[in-house]
Amino acid sequence: MSPMLTPRERQVLTLTGRGLKNGEIAAQLGVSELTIRKHRSSIMQKAGLRSTAQLIAFAGGSTPSLADEQAPVEPAPLSWDQLRPREAEVVRHIVSGCTSKEIARLLKISPLTVQKHRERAREKLGVHTVGEMITRGRVALPA
Repeated sequence: MSPMLTPRERQVLTLTGRGLKNGEIAAQLGVSELTIRKHRSSIMQKAGLRSTAQLIAFAGGSTPSLADEQAPVEPAPLSWDQLRPREAEVVRHIVSGCTSKEIARLLKISPLTVQKHRERAREKLGVHTVGEMITRGRVALPA
């Protein structure tokens, strides 16, 4: 699924899919955070991705790197019942890799309204990053 990625890029993609931040990936691989940003940029360019959300969603569908020794840790699923219907709808789109502007166009609402729904959902779900939301949302996405 990974179009012509280098072994290091596959490692970065795998760790990104697990919800690690650039600094955490850099520390684990023993490189600088700038190097990780460059690898992520290269991955996005090769895969035709335009946003971090798309990268994280793409990373979740990729196969783990053979060089990665750690077994993936199953993240706790999101508590969807805590969300209002519109918040859940926005989160579902985020989990699928859509940007706020794309969600706004799909739902015919303003990007600012999407941001507010995202903020409220993050608070209710106790997640701190979009990556964490996507990773945990993939575990138990409601129908």
